[in-house]
Amino acid sequence: MTHPLATKIVRLLFASAFCLTGLFRISQAQEAHCDCSPNLLQFCRCGVLIEQDLAELQLVYLNRLLRAEFPTLLQQSPVNTVRVAPAHKMQLKGEATQGYFHNGEIVINDTLQRDQALMVLAHEIGHSWHFSTHKNPDAISDFIAEGFAEWLSYRLMKRAGLTEFCYRLKNNPDPLYGKAFRWYLDIDKEYGKQAVVDIMRSWINKDGERVL
Repeated sequence: MTHPLATKIVRLLFASAFCLTGLFRISQAQEAHCDCSPNLLQFCRCGVLIEQDLAELQLVYLNRLLRAEFPTLLQQSPVNTVRVAPAHKMQLKGEATQGYFHNGEIVINDTLQRDQALMVLAHEIGHSWHFSTHKNPDAISDFIAEGFAEWLSYRLMKRAGLTEFCYRLKNNPDPLYGKAFRWYLDIDKEYGKQAVVDIMRSWINKDGERVL
């Protein structure tokens, strides 16, 4: 005769196994519907955090897009080094940041998910081109600097066919990043990307003041 307590324990174990099996199947289903194709790891939206090896692949990919987008305006990619750093070390001007360009290197925050890292990298490539080209990068206003970085990110995302990213940039309500980007975008639509690059290389503010 089976003891009642033993029967309860068996039932409990069976129920636990059933729940775990269900969770495993749910996990499999979620993975099957996320954008983690081996060929598109840089666009993964499954909550996977960026790692050093993938950040390097993303940079290579973005530099390829950059050369394709600006074949006559850019002789070579302005930066070829990226480093993923711990969040507590990501300080720029005393504040935490998602990424920055410094001394020929892009540094990004290790708490970024893969798709977020791609956007941050594209933005910082804009800064790397800007700061390595301008006669006096220390004099550039935030409006001119951040607007160009966002515009470049938009051009790269558009070339890659990532319309979701483009929509995000165009509708950014931020009074600096969003407004400055749309200012550049209007110039692009009216005069072309050559005019945008000319402004990037010489202006220090949106009033057209230049470095002599």
